[in-house]
Amino acid sequence: MLLSLRNRVPYTTSVNHLRNLIGSALLALLLSSGSLAGDKSSVPTLRWTAGTGNCTFREGDDGRSYYGVASGDFDVTLVVDRQELEKIPHRARPMLGVFLTLQYKGHQQFEVQQNRFTLEFTKHFQIVQTSLDPDDLLKVLQENVDDLTDEVERHQVKKHPEQKEQKETELQARLRDYTEMMDFISTRALRPMTLDGSNSSASGWVFFSIKNKWIGPWRRPEQFVLRLPVENLIVEFPFRLPPEPGKVILRQRPEGQDH
Repeated sequence: MLLSLRNRVPYTTSVNHLRNLIGSALLALLLSSGSLAGDKSSVPTLRWTAGTGNCTFREGDDGRSYYGVASGDFDVTLVVDRQELEKIPHRARPMLGVFLTLQYKGHQQFEVQQNRFTLEFTKHFQIVQTSLDPDDLLKVLQENVDDLTDEVERHQVKKHPEQKEQKETELQARLRDYTEMMDFISTRALRPMTLDGSNSSASGWVFFSIKNKWIGPWRRPEQFVLRLPVENLIVEFPFRLPPEPGKVILRQRPEGQDH
């Protein structure tokens, strides 16, 4: 019976069929994961471009770069700390943060879809990371606090009682870092919300994980593309860290719109 089956299905045909199945499965996995840049979407794109009439840029005295895009019923401002890469390793949980302000000028409703914001790490195989959910992030940080406390108090101190004071001092310093980050996220992170005529503005920090096997050491200047859905558009902000002086046209925003 086995011989007859083998005779009916040539070896090369079986191998080719298996390859096709594996290829189709891998393609479906990649497309569903949303981890690849350049997704062929039918949604029109509005890209920040230096020198165009609806785009602004300025270097603030606060060490931050301000990118602005205006279109129809909305204005979007991206704020990036010029030393963001240097600050990442000093956080309780390493992650990249940007500040966003969205101003709605229409008369209906506008959904701020923070959970659909993405950041492309252009020099790292164009890997795309989705923005971290603030509430999920807080839960993870609290778990880290519990695990760290348990490790020090129930294991390290018992194993090295002569180092108790030193271990507890180090623990308090690390817990303070976690507490400060959790307070910051709780009060300053941008969350999904609805804007309308009576509540027309939203602003806050958006965070992206840098944990990915394809994201290696920084390659300065790093290149990123922030993408966010705004009404029926995808707004794109390409930016570099650190920014290159003189590579963009400096245009001051009108008074009263600085943040």
